[in-house]
Amino acid sequence: MNREDAVKIVMQTLEKNVDGLEMAEEKMKESLSDLGVDSLDVMLIIMDVAEASGVNIGDDQAEELDTPEKIVDFITK
Repeated sequence: MNREDAVKIVMQTLEKNVDGLEMAEEKMKESLSDLGVDSLDVMLIIMDVAEASGVNIGDDQAEELDTPEKIVDFITK
C-alpha cells in the first residue's frame, strides 16, 4: 500500500470514530489522546485500519501506535 492511500485510510477512520475531529496533515504527529481518542476507541480504530488496509496489526504492535503517523508507517512497511 502506498503512503497516500494509508494516510487517507487513517484520516477517514479517525474522523469516523472521533466526534468532531477534522484530520489534516499537520495533526498526523499528534498523539491519539491529544486528538480526543480514548483507549477503547484506539482499539476500534486500529481494527478498522487493519481491515481497510489488509494489514494484520497485533495487540503488542497496536500499543506502540500512538500517533496517526505511526499507524501509517506501520501499514506501509
